[in-house]
Amino acid sequence: MKRIFTITLLFIHTGIQLLSAQTYTPVPVTGFNADIVAEAGTNAVAVTSTVIDGSNHILHSQAFAATNGIGGGIINSGTFVSGTRTYQMNPYTGLNALYLSAAGNVANSLPAGTLTLVTPASFSKLSILAFGTENNSTVTVTLNYTDGTSANAGTLQIKDWFFGTPFIFSGMGRLTRTTTFPTVDGLPSNPRMYAFDFNIPCADQSKLIRSVSFLYIQGPNISSRALIMALSGVQYTPLTYTHTVTDAICGGANGSIAVTASGGTAPLSYSWNTTPVQTTPTATGLAAGFYTLSIKDGNNCITAVTDTVDKLSLVKLVAAASPAKICAGETATLSVTATGGAATNYSWTPGPATGSTVSVSPTDTTSYIVTAQDAFGCQLKDTVEVAVKPTPVADFSVLPDVVCLGTNHTLTFTGTAGAAATYDWHNFSGATVQNGTGAGPYDIRFNTAGIYPVQLQVTEDGCVSNIATHSIMVSQPPTASFSVSKTPVCAGETTTINFTGTYAGNATPVWNWGGGTVQSGSGFGPYTVTYQRSGTVSLIIQDNICADTATPVTITAIPMPVADFTTDLITGCAPTEISFDNLSQQADTYEWSLGNGYQTGDTDPVYSYNTPGTYTVTLKAIAQGQCSTSVTKTALISILPPPVAAFTAAPGTNYPVEFKNGTFTFNNTSQFAAAYNWDFGDGTLSEVEDPQHKYELPGSYRVTLYAKNEIGCTDSISHAWYIIVPDLVLEIPNAFSPNGDGINDRWSIDGLKARPAATTEIYNRWGQIVFTGIGYTPWDGTRGGRLLPAGTYYYVIKTAADEKPYTGWVALLR
Repeated sequence: MKRIFTITLLFIHTGIQLLSAQTYTPVPVTGFNADIVAEAGTNAVAVTSTVIDGSNHILHSQAFAATNGIGGGIINSGTFVSGTRTYQMNPYTGLNALYLSAAGNVANSLPAGTLTLVTPASFSKLSILAFGTENNSTVTVTLNYTDGTSANAGTLQIKDWFFGTPFIFSGMGRLTRTTTFPTVDGLPSNPRMYAFDFNIPCADQSKLIRSVSFLYIQGPNISSRALIMALSGVQYTPLTYTHTVTDAICGGANGSIAVTASGGTAPLSYSWNTTPVQTTPTATGLAAGFYTLSIKDGNNCITAVTDTVDKLSLVKLVAAASPAKICAGETATLSVTATGGAATNYSWTPGPATGSTVSVSPTDTTSYIVTAQDAFGCQLKDTVEVAVKPTPVADFSVLPDVVCLGTNHTLTFTGTAGAAATYDWHNFSGATVQNGTGAGPYDIRFNTAGIYPVQLQVTEDGCVSNIATHSIMVSQPPTASFSVSKTPVCAGETTTINFTGTYAGNATPVWNWGGGTVQSGSGFGPYTVTYQRSGTVSLIIQDNICADTATPVTITAIPMPVADFTTDLITGCAPTEISFDNLSQQADTYEWSLGNGYQTGDTDPVYSYNTPGTYTVTLKAIAQGQCSTSVTKTALISILPPPVAAFTAAPGTNYPVEFKNGTFTFNNTSQFAAAYNWDFGDGTLSEVEDPQHKYELPGSYRVTLYAKNEIGCTDSISHAWYIIVPDLVLEIPNAFSPNGDGINDRWSIDGLKARPAATTEIYNRWGQIVFTGIGYTPWDGTRGGRLLPAGTYYYVIKTAADEKPYTGWVALLR
């Protein structure tokens, strides 16, 4: 017998081997920190970022060498090919090297760095293009995978760029980093670049590498440094194989296992655990047993292939069953015959049973294995199946199993049966079938209340189920109805709700008051319910089986109106017209009582109060002629009597009064007034109730009195004329004392106020004029702003051309 298998493998063992025949292709990465290649122009400083050794050196391209007429230079494209290896540097115009030193102590270098793959991928080998300066360098390598794990890839000894072996490239020359004409040294064999390979653990070669990290390890030379310029790798290819097993004839060592492997990393080598060890893909001369092949690839990753060579006899067993199919509980006969030789020691499993013929009664389909031995003791076996036909299961659900009269039951088959099964529902216990055939589902309905047993038996392929029975109950439903004593109602008013239906047993009512508040009542009622707003009353009667719903009744709750108003005035003098502003809400008619027996139904009445007094106003707001509220504002309106202005004066009207006697006393005789304003006709005003007033100029004056009460009502009266004439004889003082004490500091003649054209002249004793004035002009005892001495001075006052002047003397006292 031959058995063929195909398997794709992951490596399970690691090893280290330098395989120069493997093809390394460039791996695009990011993470460089230095530009070390001068590629254009004549200024090396302008096109690089840092020196890379202790002697101010960098690398340069062949294009830079040609431009500057110097030798050496690395390939312009940055592509380095050596045998099966290809490395690709980043563009020279940008960062193109990972520059490392111990603890980053060298300027512009890092203590550690990471090169991140542009596209994560799987590799069996990785290699860097690198070199050191100022002596050899040591770095450790860590692989970082996309699944978040990491692996140590070993420690690399990076050689100095001069004289190291073996190298990949050499003789490029190195360039001094200056802004002036550069110099090149190292030619023709230095500096050098090297390839440094690192293994990837066999178990990790199928993982996607996200990045490679490098850590610089301090060496004996604190100034040494490493430069990593490119990453290249060998793509990972999984190893797959197929193997074919030829079993051994019982009693001999003539079996074989042939393995065909492909993929992986060449070359592949083979090692079987046979004695002696076989080293080809096919192991021959195998006795029955368990064998292992170790396949080692070019990276020393080992794949183990295991298989078993069985014993193979020339005798065949043929087992049979009669009948091959039975119903549960029936019996089948098993028999076995041997061909190609004799067999003994027959045994059946499951069992125990022995012999070439046995009887079995399995409950489920069962495979029976018969075993025996040939003449060499080889194990023989065959298998026969006895199929147990499924016995249908008669079961069904009833939804609902308890209903009200007139309601359908739905019967759904929930047992197990095939498409050819037949169903006996035993006439549904007398129910009327609404719809359904075969297994159903069925809708059935009973015409009278009661308890009914419904039965089902199923037959399939000659196998009959047990009878399934479900009892169904049909119940008589209640009747739901009710009455309402009053609707509509005013918001907040109560109505009575009475149950008018029928019920039996343990029926319960479910009331919904539609927002009403129950004041009294329980169960079927009666209930008294208060409604603040309209709502619909509903009723459902339930008796755990049946239910009935009453016709709902809507109770309309008329919103209670809100009576309110304002007036444009609350006080005035009779007569006063008052406008009423109705602020009521949710009302449609109104009744006003205005406090003096007058009533009106106007919405916003306007009324004139003609009689003084205090009035209380009431407004009744009515909604739909049924619901009302009132508001009363006590002593809201105050109507006052109007003021009456009146006065007398002494002296009276039309009586000439000399200026010196021109002070009038006014007697206020007004009524119903609280404040007064006088206009004396000369531009002078007063608020004194009984004022006195002196006129300062001759003339005829009209006096007006305004009388006002406390709410601003006003009356006025005028009297004319009050007559002022100049004094017939001036009263002239004969002394004054201008000493600044505020008493008699000026010489003034009050009567001159009535003679604005009069002139006054004052002379000293030598006849010199010391003061002149026109009209009423008091003298302060100075001349030209200087104090005059005490003494006697003479005056001449001319009041009019046709009047005799006044002359005399005045004493100036200090």
